Amino acid sequence: MKPNNKPQPHVIILHGVLMHALEMFYLVHQLKKAGFIVHPLSYQSILKTPAQNASVLHRKIRQLKANRLHIIAHSLGGIVTTHLLAQFDDLPKGRVVMLGTPIQGSWFAKKLRYYPLINKLLANSMQQGLSGEGIPEWTSKRRWGMIAGQTKRGLAIIAGGLPHNGDGTVMVKETRHQHLSAHITLPISHTGMLFSKQVAHYAAYFLLVGEFPKKENKKEESTAIN
Repeated sequence: MKPNNKPQPHVIILHGVLMHALEMFYLVHQLKKAGFIVHPLSYQSILKTPAQNASVLHRKIRQLKANRLHIIAHSLGGIVTTHLLAQFDDLPKGRVVMLGTPIQGSWFAKKLRYYPLINKLLANSMQQGLSGEGIPEWTSKRRWGMIAGQTKRGLAIIAGGLPHNGDGTVMVKETRHQHLSAHITLPISHTGMLFSKQVAHYAAYFLLVGEFPKKENKKEESTAIN
């Protein structure tokens, strides 16, 4: 879906934990096809906390000099986004779409604390992040959509699988929040979201319209909240 007779909208894309902006290449490609000017931004999920990364990203965003700026964030990137919007009120207006973000904290990440090496790698991301403790309140007036996944495939299999429905890494209930404008569940895995034409379409639609498109089949569950 492309905007007509309007300036191309800017969108930044934020990756998840232990990832890099380069791994968002498919989503970047699809959004460019949809008419967006896309800025995939990297941050140091291992070396810095979500709050610290928000400060770094703020400087990068200010350099873009965009009049309007949307945000698409995968997993931990969504939590970094909450810190970004809580810390700074000088960002260009726009909408936010999160992909599989455990906005209530991650059961799986907390399980990984029992693995010494992984626990060390995730230590900074857990602070006011994946632990679910100290994540800033959502006070932004931006419309905010969440795409959650639902499948049995995913990394959580190493912990015996998720105790509730989810994308194989994050539970659907961990992606729900009282201030969400809209929430939709698709039959896809946590990592699969990054390589899904359907997810890219839904995200682009929300950024342009402010809501998700009508569900196309019974495997999708869409909820308009505001």
